[in-house]
Amino acid sequence: MSKEELNNDFDVAVRVQKAFDEATREKVKNHQGLSDEEIKHLCPVALKSKMGSAERRKLGLSKHYSFVPTMKVVNDLRSLGYECVDATQVKARKKSTNGYQKHMLTFEHPKYKVEGVDEYPQLLLTNSHDGGNSFSLSAGIFRLVCSNGLVIKTEDYGSARLVHKGYSFSAVRKLVNEFNVTIDEVLTKITAMKKVELTKEQQIEFAKKAALLRFTAKSYNEDNIDDVVDIDDLLNVERKEDAGDGLYEVFNRVQESLVQGKYLYASSGKVKDADTKTRKARPIKNFKQSIDVNKKLSELAFALV
Repeated sequence: MSKEELNNDFDVAVRVQKAFDEATREKVKNHQGLSDEEIKHLCPVALKSKMGSAERRKLGLSKHYSFVPTMKVVNDLRSLGYECVDATQVKARKKSTNGYQKHMLTFEHPKYKVEGVDEYPQLLLTNSHDGGNSFSLSAGIFRLVCSNGLVIKTEDYGSARLVHKGYSFSAVRKLVNEFNVTIDEVLTKITAMKKVELTKEQQIEFAKKAALLRFTAKSYNEDNIDDVVDIDDLLNVERKEDAGDGLYEVFNRVQESLVQGKYLYASSGKVKDADTKTRKARPIKNFKQSIDVNKKLSELAFALV
């Protein structure tokens, strides 16, 4: 084969791969069910199917550790009607854990995505193959208008951990049934949020508490956080659906600003003054941190219902 033919084959392969990537991203954007190949493209670690004894020793795993492929859980959830609509993995901190790192897959059930419904439930599956985390399922609520999600504190609905010992389909089915039972309860809470009006003072207090979810140093508190973070930025209205003094609207404004980094803060981390430089915050890209912040933010909101 000539050099020119090799180059042509390479160009074709690049175009095919690019088209596949774009088509997969489009499916994620449209919340369409992903194939195994598409999940592998987005989250290679999820397709790990086995683990040998040498790998266990390298990772320092106990002899009692029972490896369960993530795709086993994916297929079990599929059999219960849930489609995987997104998949992502964190960057491995060490070379030795690359291919075993924490990852998250998002699932939705078609029956909940009906016309005229602004919010519908999701299941978030997190896992790792390095022994650092057991399977965990979290309940989420996806909001169409801004593509934001509200992650529910799963401890409110019983254990959602699937320990790497004696994994079984019945355990997954039990958890999914528990989530299905509580969906109406969660959506009822959101309806209640929409009926609560907040005073300006309450909105500022809520935004301050939210800011402390990202600025977690002990030196920060509700008395000084507004000297570091621009609270007005957190409460800023970007779309007409989020305008107003309702708890739900305020929650969504603060959540989007906090998670997407749409606010300014003192770059030194100290009290702002005339000489202090400010920086634009960065979005939260680590899904582990995003889930943690969103869970705590939903707790703050539910406490006001």
